[in-house]
Amino acid sequence: MKSILNLGKWLFILPFAVFGFLHFGPTEFTIDYIPDYLPFKVFWIYFSGVCLIAFAVAAAFKKFDKLASVLLALELILFVFIIHIPKAMEGDFVQFIGIFRDTAMAGAALMYAKYVATDERFV
Repeated sequence: MKSILNLGKWLFILPFAVFGFLHFGPTEFTIDYIPDYLPFKVFWIYFSGVCLIAFAVAAAFKKFDKLASVLLALELILFVFIIHIPKAMEGDFVQFIGIFRDTAMAGAALMYAKYVATDERFV
């Protein structure tokens, strides 16, 4: 049973690595998510991808994993307020799902920081 529970850490980390790498695919799939008031839209797509991959690497190697998971939670909350809520208010129902998905993942990232992460150098 313990080995199944230990698998949970990897089931949490792996999707963030995949999401991060997906940010380096064709930008026409993600460019519409970036609000019009932000300059350098392609930069933000790549930057958020790098941040997601950075969390996955930090968590996998247990280096700066607590800091990385707190920053991941911050990134996800920013996604909610910068991307999902404004698009949902425009009538995009899919963004309501994004609001709750990213809020849940932010909560999970904070729980990861508290109960799983081991490197306490900065947090």
